[in-house]
Amino acid sequence: MGSKVWAILSPVLVVIALGALSTVRLEVPRIVIDTPVIETRDRFMGLAVVDDVIWVVGKDGKIVRSEDAGKSWVSQSTGLNTNFQSIAAWDEQTAVVVANAGKGLITSDGGQTWEEVSLPVSDIGSGKVLRVRLDPQGRAWAVAELNVIMRSDDRGRTWQRVTQDDNDAAWNDIAFSGPGSACAVGEFGRVACTVDDGATWEQRPVDLEPSLMSVRFRDAEHGLAVGLSGTVLATDDAGANWRVVDVPELDQHLFDVIWTGTRWIAVGDKGVMLTGDAGATHWETGRVQSGDFSWHIALARQGAGFVTVGLNVGRWEAGQWELFGPRRH
Repeated sequence: MGSKVWAILSPVLVVIALGALSTVRLEVPRIVIDTPVIETRDRFMGLAVVDDVIWVVGKDGKIVRSEDAGKSWVSQSTGLNTNFQSIAAWDEQTAVVVANAGKGLITSDGGQTWEEVSLPVSDIGSGKVLRVRLDPQGRAWAVAELNVIMRSDDRGRTWQRVTQDDNDAAWNDIAFSGPGSACAVGEFGRVACTVDDGATWEQRPVDLEPSLMSVRFRDAEHGLAVGLSGTVLATDDAGANWRVVDVPELDQHLFDVIWTGTRWIAVGDKGVMLTGDAGATHWETGRVQSGDFSWHIALARQGAGFVTVGLNVGRWEAGQWELFGPRRH
């Protein structure tokens, strides 16, 4: 009799037990994962360094800033979701960014707020503005696709185009040998220079096919240009004439070059780092970091070393490489 009663009641007891369980609150641990400021998916294209302040810009409208030489970083919101190509800064508060589709940004409060500006790109093409640099007078110059070179006299707020004719070649960089004198380098080995503040430009005869990506002057006479396939050019007369520099066993693309005050340094594809003396006669080819094959597209002096950006962001000094953010090869 007892077993029959139990058999009858057992389904009832199961229902009651399940009901009791339904009132039990399961405490699931709450895990908060902070998104890193510099992420694995980032691709950075330009940077500006003023003392310990570092700005870095890149794809999808990303800007990050460090005020302690890279120890910590914060993201800055701009409201502009396009690929940023380059940035130049006058001081810790004032900077200009150039981007795709003739768009730009300016800030005068350290990037707390950014104001969108328009740049006079060609009516045809994508309007990609590739680099912005500051001249000795503190004016901003930018170079773009389709033979566009432009200048701003009011810290990036308004721009005037100084080349008039469109053609199917981009300028990739511009550098200044003195007030009113500059040289631009670009696709298909093109070099053009001005001595009248951009009113006229003269093509320099350089028998090259690889595109030139970057140019810098170390003084009023001596400059260096670097480009694809390990191309290196030097000038000893303010850009009037350029000679091809033979760097043995170098065939990687070079994307940017700087003068540190004592030597030339260029970076590029597959982690390559090229170091040369003032006369551009003795060269050493190595890597930013042994075993790191990341591409580096821009660099800037910082203290006794330099910061470089591309597939990753880091600082190099005296043979030591400090990576900011996740490691990528």
